[in-house]
Amino acid sequence: MSSQSFSLQADYQTFIDELGKSDFKGDINTDLATRIVFATDNSIYQNLPQAVIAPYHHDDIVCLTQLLSHSKFRHIALSARGGGTGTNGQSLTSSIILDTSKYLTHILEINPEQRWARVQSGVIRDQLNDALKEYGLFFAPSLSTSNRATLGGMTNTDACGQGSRIYGHTSDHILESTCIFADGTSHIIKSKPTKQDLKQNSTRLQSLSDKLSNQLTAHHQEISQRFPKLSRYMTGYNLAQCQNHDNNNHLNLNKLIAGSEGTLAIVTELKLNLMPIPKFKYVFALFYTDFQDALKSAHQLLAIHPTSIETIDDNVLSLAKKDPIYTELEDFFPREVTR
Repeated sequence: MSSQSFSLQADYQTFIDELGKSDFKGDINTDLATRIVFATDNSIYQNLPQAVIAPYHHDDIVCLTQLLSHSKFRHIALSARGGGTGTNGQSLTSSIILDTSKYLTHILEINPEQRWARVQSGVIRDQLNDALKEYGLFFAPSLSTSNRATLGGMTNTDACGQGSRIYGHTSDHILESTCIFADGTSHIIKSKPTKQDLKQNSTRLQSLSDKLSNQLTAHHQEISQRFPKLSRYMTGYNLAQCQNHDNNNHLNLNKLIAGSEGTLAIVTELKLNLMPIPKFKYVFALFYTDFQDALKSAHQLLAIHPTSIETIDDNVLSLAKKDPIYTELEDFFPREVTR
């Protein structure tokens, strides 16, 4: 890669210069070191961005997107990024990265009586649950990367993780989201809006909702027939579940925004449903002489409604035994299994 390819393209430099003269209060990073850090995530891919921008608050993103909506900057892409825990390169771009994890990290409100919390999109999942422990509540979707995955990132991927059979996905726990559209307009989107809420919607949001609802109704049969019967949509927009045809065609835009990888809106705040922390947890270890038999028995195990099922084969166990921490766990396994 030539040294010239590390330099900012002229049109991006123009954009950065104009952003610096605006009301934007956050960080604007164009140095090579920062760009290289954000060129990778938890995937195998690498893509060097032109700039990394960290908004200080909601209004910064409004300012940024309004500038991007100008015709001379319409070709410039903006990729929102949380903890960078995605394994498919979702947060990478050769354009501009919007880093929500630096400043949008505040838990704004906790209502233990009504069991909800309002957070900024850069709040980490475990950060929220640590704050909820004293109330006996937790945010249910659980990921293996929960100590670094942001709630905005979990929304953009409609994350679920362990326990999703019982607790569902992130979208099932979104009560409302504060979103910024590509034109810089800001909207509060409620998952179950009242008639009064709908009346208070902006003209733009109402227009978009009406158009989408009409299209979903017109193509309901085709969507029902063609869309795969998936519980989690990571291969396209969740058109199959964002409209409830059994409830007066109620439209839940948060079902559509969740899993859209930030392509429909930038989420800055979330109001999330909370669950009581279970009083008891049980772990059962079942041993099989054949891995295929273990897989075949999964259907029977589902009948007892477990929170999750994990399988460990000989290869995984052999690798685990090479880890120093295994000495603390080996008593959980019969000797004949650990030989």
